[in-house]
This record gives sequence, C-alpha cells and structure tokens, in this order.
Amino acid sequence: MIIEAYIWAFSKAAAGARQAGLVYEIAGIAGRFRRHQESWETHLNNSRKLIAEQIALADLNEPILVLGAGLGLDLPLDALNHHPSGALLCDAVETPTMRQKLKKYPNLSFEIIDLTGLLAPFWADNNSDSIRPPACAPIPLTGYSLAISCNILSQLPLPFAKSPPESDTEIRLTAAIQHAHMTALNVMDCPALIITDYERIDTIGGDTQNIISAAPQLFPEEPLKIWDWEIAPKGELGKDQSVSLKVGAWLLGG
Repeated sequence: MIIEAYIWAFSKAAAGARQAGLVYEIAGIAGRFRRHQESWETHLNNSRKLIAEQIALADLNEPILVLGAGLGLDLPLDALNHHPSGALLCDAVETPTMRQKLKKYPNLSFEIIDLTGLLAPFWADNNSDSIRPPACAPIPLTGYSLAISCNILSQLPLPFAKSPPESDTEIRLTAAIQHAHMTALNVMDCPALIITDYERIDTIGGDTQNIISAAPQLFPEEPLKIWDWEIAPKGELGKDQSVSLKVGAWLLGG
C-alpha cells in the first residue's frame, strides 16, 4: 500500500482527473502489477514488442507520440529513447514513479493532457447530460512519425460512464468518446498503432459475463495480433472472481 499512497499523494494530473478517480486508478494499477506480474507478463511483452516493431519503421526525422503513457509498464522505453527524434509521452496523470523513471531517458518528454477534453467541464458541474464529446479527440494530429494509443481506448469513457454503460446517456458518451479517439488516430498524418482491450470476461464462481469494452466496428478487419490478458486473477477481487481481457493491436492510416 505504500507505493499506492505515494503515487496518489504526489501525482500531477489534468484538471478534473483527480476528481474523476484517475489518480486513484493509476495507483491501483501499480499495486495490481506488483501482485500479478506473472499473469500480466504476456500482455506487457506483446505490447512492448509491437510498439518496438513500429518504432523501427518510423521516420527518423520526427518524434513519436504516445497516448496513454501511464506507468510506462507496457512501453519499450529504451526503443522510444533511441528514436533519433525522441518521443512525447502523454497522459492525464503523471506519477512520481514515471517522473523518476524518465530521468534515465533524456530523449523522452512527458505532457499532462486530457485525451478526451471532457474532464474539466464534466467535473465542474458533475453532469454527464451537459457535456458533448468533440467529433475528433483533442490530441496533436501533425508533426509526428508514429502515434501509439496504448491500452487506453476502453478506459477513456470511465470517468463519465460505467462499464458496461447503465443508461442511454452513458451509452452515448462511451460511443462518442471512443469514436472521437479513433477519428483522431485515423486522420493523423502518420501511422497510428492502437493497442486496446475490446472485450472483458468477468467470472464469478461458475458464471461468466462477456462485456464489450470497445465496439468491433471501430477497428479495421485484420488485427496485427490478439491475445488474452488475465488482469485480475482469482483472489484479486474475490475468492471465486476473476477478470480477463481480450486485447488486440491494429495499425491505422499513415
């Protein structure tokens, strides 16, 4: 619990991100990673490998953009740092552990960005009915050789809606936020690699519930790779409860 408390207390965050629970969530991810490194290994290795492969193909004269840098667990930081033009890592929360980690990587910079553009207005009045997601997510669209959306698409709506959504408003917001993110990736003037879960499998005892976390129509037909991520093995959430994710990677545009 010490590392979680440290992250919660000393993280920097975009306006509205702390109220939305994003600092608490990233602190929880740090704890879950420490407890379940073995069950997360395949997912993290797959993510790093796919990203490194695309970095090797990227234009050397422009930097790489990483959306959803988080704790850096799923990023090949060495490969990003060795890219001649460096990389900009973005997230709504910058943790003290990430700041410390990046001291070893002079070619990498971090910027706190609300990737939805909705955190501040939503938490100003805490009213999901009053916000309207943009048609295109407010992220940089030019000046990069490669964009990477790293395990965040399913997470972007969670400050505003449950998973699965519980009302018409939450359904609308979830679809619109994810669509805006994908639109931005598709209109960028460089290739974009997206890695995301698209289905969650909740198991309690002998009962299983499959929940769509990202609509299939958002992606091209053929993924680069798909795999399973046992994100919460039995015992993490309850004695007979577990959660696993279906994860895929797709290459867009360019």
